Amino acid sequence: MIEYELVPISSISSFKNLIGALRCARKNVHQIWDNSRGSGVEACYLAMSEKRYRFLVRCIRFDDINNRNERREIDKLAPIREVFEYFIANFQNNFIASEYLTVDEQLLAFRGRCSFKQYIPSKPAKYGLKMFALVNAKTAYTFNLEAYVGTQPEGPYKCKNSGEDIVFRLVQPVEGSNRNITADNWFTSFPLIHFL
Repeated sequence: MIEYELVPISSISSFKNLIGALRCARKNVHQIWDNSRGSGVEACYLAMSEKRYRFLVRCIRFDDINNRNERREIDKLAPIREVFEYFIANFQNNFIASEYLTVDEQLLAFRGRCSFKQYIPSKPAKYGLKMFALVNAKTAYTFNLEAYVGTQPEGPYKCKNSGEDIVFRLVQPVEGSNRNITADNWFTSFPLIHFL
């Protein structure tokens, strides 16, 4: 049995990071807290009860509902924009990308209500949220992400959605660092090749 050092967990987000780091994300929440067979995660059930965890997850909100409508007028990603950018900043601050990166799209399975949900019949999960990612080719670590939200309203988040413009935005953090960037033919264009 692996022994874990008990660490005080001050926020629900760090708690979820711990669950992810211990590769428990695919487990049922009850299984993470159930220690009757010795299969529970000690750091989880010693830090808080399963009931408390479920309560916190149900109540957690990343968005200020008071000004959401104002922000939605200029940004379709308004409810999660701040958290999304925080995650991307952490991706880039906590990892040094290797010399080989790749740009591609990914469809995250999702069937809930969302104005920018996509239907792509060629993907295994036909409905979901389309993401463009700059990924380290050696470790599959995501270095930069961009959510495809369709055409944004007029404002600071309005941008072109062509393949070359998406690549321009994704590679901005590593621009001029002489890294090799691989992409499929949807992203390829002569101006992009010349730029890179």
